[in-house]
Amino acid sequence: MAQRSDKRRPRPATKRQYPRTARLNTLLQQIVAEYLERIDDEQLELLTVTGVEVDADLNKAVVWISTLADESRDSEILDLLGGRYRKPLQAEIARSARLRKTPEVTFAFDPAIRTGARIETILSSLHIEGDDDGAADGAGATSDGGAGPAGEGAVP
Repeated sequence: MAQRSDKRRPRPATKRQYPRTARLNTLLQQIVAEYLERIDDEQLELLTVTGVEVDADLNKAVVWISTLADESRDSEILDLLGGRYRKPLQAEIARSARLRKTPEVTFAFDPAIRTGARIETILSSLHIEGDDDGAADGAGATSDGGAGPAGEGAVP
């Protein structure tokens, strides 16, 4: 009678290039974005899902959002998403992703979007002398065809 070996076969190497949580982040971002797109709520218009971060143990997921609405409406939007739409969204995630355990979804505004918009506003409000007349183009050429100051290098 042949003896059964207690050694386990090694798992084959995966062909995937990035970890499971990164793949799950992308999948959940698509599911959440599609779900929010189907909702017919005027308070959630122009809402963008900028990313999702799932914990390694799949207990919690933070959905990063951005909107063109005023910052004064942030708490109203977060209350709406976390209250009325959180449980149906988690049910949609469970159906679509077919996970053994569905993470608890929370929503937060993406600080990078607002910080970028603030920086852009500051930069556009700055006025640097010399940019309007084109003198700061860095080419070093003058209007008389010379290569430098006072026509140096110009053909007489």
